[in-house]
Amino acid sequence: MDDQRRPSPTGSGPERRASRAAAWLAAGLAVAVVLAPIDSRAADARSSLPQGAATNPTTAGTAWRTAVERSELKTRPRPTPTPTPKPTAATSSTRYVSTAGSDSAAGSALSPWRTIQHAADVAPAGSTIIVRGGTYAPFSILRPGLTVVAASGETVTVSGGTYVVLVRGTSDVTVRGLVIRDAPDLWGSGVRVESSTRVLIEGNTIRDNHSFGVKVKDATNVTIRDNEITKNDTGIELSGAVSGARVTGNRIHHNDRMVTSSRGGNGIVVTKTTGAVSIVGNRLWGNRAPHLSGGGYDGGAFEVYAASDLRIADNIAWDNNNVMETGTDGSAPCARLTFVRNVAYGAGSVAGETTGLILRCASDSLFAHNTFDGLDHYAFYVAAGGSFAGSIAGLRIVDNVIYRGRAYSLTSGLPTSLVIDHDLVRPGGSAATYGRYVAYVAGQGNTDSLAEFVQWTGFDRHGLQADPRFVDADGRDYHLTSTSPAIDAGIDVTGETWAGSGPDIGRFEYVP
Repeated sequence: MDDQRRPSPTGSGPERRASRAAAWLAAGLAVAVVLAPIDSRAADARSSLPQGAATNPTTAGTAWRTAVERSELKTRPRPTPTPTPKPTAATSSTRYVSTAGSDSAAGSALSPWRTIQHAADVAPAGSTIIVRGGTYAPFSILRPGLTVVAASGETVTVSGGTYVVLVRGTSDVTVRGLVIRDAPDLWGSGVRVESSTRVLIEGNTIRDNHSFGVKVKDATNVTIRDNEITKNDTGIELSGAVSGARVTGNRIHHNDRMVTSSRGGNGIVVTKTTGAVSIVGNRLWGNRAPHLSGGGYDGGAFEVYAASDLRIADNIAWDNNNVMETGTDGSAPCARLTFVRNVAYGAGSVAGETTGLILRCASDSLFAHNTFDGLDHYAFYVAAGGSFAGSIAGLRIVDNVIYRGRAYSLTSGLPTSLVIDHDLVRPGGSAATYGRYVAYVAGQGNTDSLAEFVQWTGFDRHGLQADPRFVDADGRDYHLTSTSPAIDAGIDVTGETWAGSGPDIGRFEYVP
């Protein structure tokens, strides 16, 4: 089975009466067809660190981030009502499904079908299938030009099946506003998109699925937008030819179970992909799974395995097992990764288990203008060898703020093309594990001095060890105040515009 890949290193309510349905249609609410891998590798990274007693990080006591508002379905303009509306058949572009319907009916508002699958099988291309509130069986979309959407204000639950919603071999499909849950099988998923193009998965709640919330395999121009993705083994996984994939505006949290004994607990996984992928503006938290046997945890916000050409930007991550982990089996590199303008912070809900980025495969990649606060162990673990390692030649780590935690953990044998510079570090001031140090360097040990780190490595010669003077770090406002030393202290690596003599260090550009 294609998902059996690498080993890991480390609502229904009462049905509307016919008269109410007629009034509903007359009111103009006929909108569209509405439908009622490397997780345990973190341990490898930590194994190279010196042993030492760790203090418990303080648990974040606030449910910080208000969830992004779900996109609401818009109604059409209200038509002039007729005295006695008698919609006896569906329009050419609208079909209806209801738990009180029949698949031998006409598919109209007053005579709806019973199953979503029947609607997907027979509705004309270009149809919108509106599903009324209730609980429905799994369905597959194998034909182009269909939109399946929950009726406005109604809860439509689709549950069960290896793939609760399967989109395969088709194009121009939208799935919107459903509760998609309870796929029970190994390598199953709440939503699977395969061998398709121009697919939109939007505004759904996707939860309690084994193994994935959303799986995209060999499908191009797929957009996963504004969904709540929670309590799956892994939130989203992309694999194969996925050019044009866009993951944006999602709330991805508490994906907290293992897929197998060696993988799980991830927010977003990108594995062995080809084509450009954009992961922008998501919020990820609580993605961490306990091992099936023994102690410890796997998982994290982002995992990249033998995948290239990714842009990961403007995301906020907190209380994940790690921020990001990269690796490869040697079949393909992790190259041209752009990780910019993100925020990640601790402390986490599990002591010592909210770490930063593990970079053992990241050639010709840029990690810039990010802000990290209170992470355990390190913000950046950079390795040149070991299990699942690939090339890190041409990796640049610049213009980042690393606050209240250890900035770097570096192994030996790093390539001369590695660039670490123009970062601002400020250790101490938190209970993060090893948080009082600036860096750990193999062969040297820990240091709490940026100057000593520069002397040992030659890195961060233009870096600063100073208070970044955020507006309110404890309140998670990482904008800079007017006296911040990060202002104009960066170097241009993104081609963005800025005010002043140079770009500011960290996620946010100071605006007077």
